[in-house]
Amino acid sequence: MSDVLRPDTFSLNDDDFTQSGYYQLRKSERIIETRFLEQILLVDDKKIISEQLSDNFVGVITNNSLYNSIEDGDIVTINNFGQLRVILSRRANHNTLLVTERCNNRCLFCSQPPREERDDWLLTYSAQALAAFDFDGEVGISGGEPLLYGNEFLNFLEFIAKYAPKTKLHILTNGRAFSDLSFTKQIAIRSRQMQITFGVPLYSVKPSVHDGLVGASGAYSETVLGIVNAGNSGIGMEVRFIPTQLNAFELPMVVEFISRVFSSVVQLSIMNLEATGWAKRNWLKLQCDTEQYVEKLKEGVLSADIMGLNPTLFNFPLCHLPDSLRSYAVKSISDWKNYYPDECSLCQLKNSCGGYFSSSRGKYHQNPRRII
Repeated sequence: MSDVLRPDTFSLNDDDFTQSGYYQLRKSERIIETRFLEQILLVDDKKIISEQLSDNFVGVITNNSLYNSIEDGDIVTINNFGQLRVILSRRANHNTLLVTERCNNRCLFCSQPPREERDDWLLTYSAQALAAFDFDGEVGISGGEPLLYGNEFLNFLEFIAKYAPKTKLHILTNGRAFSDLSFTKQIAIRSRQMQITFGVPLYSVKPSVHDGLVGASGAYSETVLGIVNAGNSGIGMEVRFIPTQLNAFELPMVVEFISRVFSSVVQLSIMNLEATGWAKRNWLKLQCDTEQYVEKLKEGVLSADIMGLNPTLFNFPLCHLPDSLRSYAVKSISDWKNYYPDECSLCQLKNSCGGYFSSSRGKYHQNPRRII
């Protein structure tokens, strides 16, 4: 999208380096102590390239727009079609790595529809990318289901603890793997060596509703047992809730359930639905205007606040929230898919508003409203 806050995808020229893979971009030639990924020299003008490229680099890319969009040391992937995507950037408002496209859930609103083929090689490249990036901040880990690979995921955590110790991880998981107490204890041991939080969704207090939304029979039981095991093992967790037509009115009950049953919950995140992936084909069945459940939203958020669950609203434009809830909203949409419609240009709250997903354009768009 041309008007997103930070473009992350670029087309390479025929004379650029285009071999597919994971790489680290450098804007200048300097000695690199550790090289977890191959290095590419990025320039904005061909004239500054010397005749003989240093052995430090596998190739060179000349791209003025890309040069002005990244920082030295950012991480990219190049695909077989000569397209480059920036996957870790010091200019990004949020960094997230996809470590698998496989999942044992089939969520009706899945933003990354799962594949069947084994792809544990993504864990290996992601670990190397994080080590090369050497980031003193938080990086999100997502899938698919990141914990699906069991021991390979434990090895991934050990690698990050050793080679990227300053990097905080926020791992999105459906929590079902935590129902295995032995595996959970192994996660807990590694979690003590790093700054790590797991985000786990709980969409209902009713098994039939949760299982229906995630498309997997028995998922509710494993997720609830998993959150109990993780909490009892001292693993920090964020619990996530996406309001839809099928569960929005249950929010206060879910809040009470979380406060009574689970421990180590550091945050309750309520996520507005994103019109991407399978959510588009199920939009009419799922999408629920905030006005339809606003009283339950207020009851749930204010109760969660009293219970110390740190309620946080993600992906809600401020004009879609009552004034009493706006202080709970955060600017959560990643800059590479975040935009503000023209109607927002004169809004007095624009600077503190998270805006819209670029995927919401067209029939999925909910118009901005007047803020008085």
